[in-house]
Amino acid sequence: MKNKIENIINEWDPIDLFPFAPNDEYKREIEKISELLTPDIDLEELAMKIKQIFVDSFGEDMFFRDDESILKVAENLKRLI
Repeated sequence: MKNKIENIINEWDPIDLFPFAPNDEYKREIEKISELLTPDIDLEELAMKIKQIFVDSFGEDMFFRDDESILKVAENLKRLI
């Protein structure tokens, strides 16, 4: 399942690091997201936590994705459960 999470996050590329960064650039964030993916997590809560993970890792000045984009990623991740 982590490979699928990695594919979703890397395709989204929330910090616009690709193609210049290594494929495992978001490894820490993907680990944290994989821990969040439980059947009982609410979609909006998941989106909020994904945003916080990337803000904590890269700072608010580097993470500028809009809420709609984050929600779409959360939906895609939730489908994996």
